[in-house]
Amino acid sequence: MIAYVEGVLIQGGREAVVAIGGGAVGLDLLLSERGAGRLPQVGEPVKLWTHLAVREDAWTLYGFVSRDERAMFRLLLTVTGIGPKVALGMLSGAEPAEIARCLRLGDEKTLARLPGIGKKSAARLVVELGQRVPVGLADPTAGGDAAIAAVGPTGPLGDALQILCAMGLAPVLAEALLLQARRARPEAADDVQAWVRAALGNLDAPGR
Repeated sequence: MIAYVEGVLIQGGREAVVAIGGGAVGLDLLLSERGAGRLPQVGEPVKLWTHLAVREDAWTLYGFVSRDERAMFRLLLTVTGIGPKVALGMLSGAEPAEIARCLRLGDEKTLARLPGIGKKSAARLVVELGQRVPVGLADPTAGGDAAIAAVGPTGPLGDALQILCAMGLAPVLAEALLLQARRARPEAADDVQAWVRAALGNLDAPGR
């Protein structure tokens, strides 16, 4: 398994070439559009996290500017019907944290707007991954590597989540209720206890 590639960027863009071993070997890597936009100038040092896809007719090396991006790519590949091309397209359309939050909150509409994803695929993604997305990956304030992050949101949101989860609510549902309550009453988020009560009110709302 090739964990990462570190060398000199010979060619930029989505089909990048990185020279390693003092220029003795050049590797082709496929990147997302967003990842390609974050590459350094040609001739400068670069480090890319990688995923090697092996098929009978080809070995393809995918490159990622962060381990979060690679973690999301690999997570997406576990869903039926989502191959490397579609997963890379999704990462071209949104940041890993954006995709993660959509999955955890069941936001199928936003997912369906990503390249290569329709309504059925969006629904499948939410069903298969909604409960499996690391909380740290969905929280842009958490920072660090989502592949090893085990922490959730910090501050008032984290405190409110802990209370609701201690009451037996699933993390995904708890966060969705809290965000819904904050949208309806932004001032409620200033007091953790009030925020929790507002969230629980949404749980009892008709139609839920």
